[in-house]
Amino acid sequence: MTSIRKNILYFYIAYVCMVIAIAFPHAVLTILLLKKGLSISQILIVQAAYSCAILISEYPSGVLADLYSKKRLFLVSKICLIAMFLIIIGSKSFIFMVLAWILYGISSALDSGTIDAEIINTLKQNNSANKVPKFISNINRLDFIALIIGGSVGSWLYYTVGIKFYYFSIFLVLLCMILIYRGYNGGSNVNTSKISSTNIAYQVKSGILELKKSSVLRLMVYLTFTSQFFFQTHFQLWQAFFLSRNIHKENFYIYYIVFQVLSILAYSLNFRLNKRNTSIFYAICSVIMIIGILLIQNINNVIFTISYSILVCVFMSFDYFSNVLFSQNVSLENISSLTSLKSSCGRIASLISLLISSTLLHKLNITLVVTLNFGFAIIASIFILFIYLRKIA
Repeated sequence: MTSIRKNILYFYIAYVCMVIAIAFPHAVLTILLLKKGLSISQILIVQAAYSCAILISEYPSGVLADLYSKKRLFLVSKICLIAMFLIIIGSKSFIFMVLAWILYGISSALDSGTIDAEIINTLKQNNSANKVPKFISNINRLDFIALIIGGSVGSWLYYTVGIKFYYFSIFLVLLCMILIYRGYNGGSNVNTSKISSTNIAYQVKSGILELKKSSVLRLMVYLTFTSQFFFQTHFQLWQAFFLSRNIHKENFYIYYIVFQVLSILAYSLNFRLNKRNTSIFYAICSVIMIIGILLIQNINNVIFTISYSILVCVFMSFDYFSNVLFSQNVSLENISSLTSLKSSCGRIASLISLLISSTLLHKLNITLVVTLNFGFAIIASIFILFIYLRKIA
């Protein structure tokens, strides 16, 4: 087995372990936090704390990943993740939940643009750039499969052992760390003795200059920004939204699985991103999204869930579209910092969405809050893709 194939294999296995660990509470997270005494508004503030933490630390961590050891940053991120799990297990107060999600944000920031970016660079250097979309697709499909496993098993574990199911998460994160530490052969980008503010400043300047010169990179950043108004509303409010429609919470794990399966399908799209195919994709998705947001207002829960699920699938396909184009167009030298910057822009949108939603929930019902966020994301995404099509004409 070649070195790159071995690295990819170890990364896939470690990544699945990590995602399963994180996904254990996903199908019951709102229920778990409500049981700890938090209100819906406080839950959104907790999530906003996560977005703030990752926003502040993600781009700096991406710059460091371009300069120094991606493997080391990946391992440090997992230590932060374990600390988060321990705080959730041992405390109940709102303040400690905020602290836990801040650690989660730092962990996510340190992880962003590390080993995955290193593998993408290696593929490009080995004249295998055509394999980059497949690698990104595989990561995301594994991600959603692991989310299904983690969310389903986690839901069962929560109703069986309660909060102690986080101990299983800790075990899986430790296993992830061992796999990367022992099996992944990645090196430092430069000698760490050369760490200096000059290197960091040059890396920041180089990345920003590249972003200014590439309209495709900028548009994919804009698409990431606007889509977060959909994703954050979906991730944080779908359970409360479904409860408001009298959908039984015991069935949430089923909907959770459906969302992940649709996401896998979205990330399995396989078409050349030329002007004709992209135009067809744009037209179909635009029509589906407009019809979808109208139908989620329907009082029939079957029509509601189908329409809601289709919207999830469409936005996941946008996310895949954005990630592939960005990875194909970004340079080897700035891949981590610009990937982190792109993600940071998404975090800004996440934070704005969460804070606006938290405020609006004091005055409006949850259906209207969700509709407003979804509507903005749909209109803005359609506009950005329209500009992209004009650029490639």
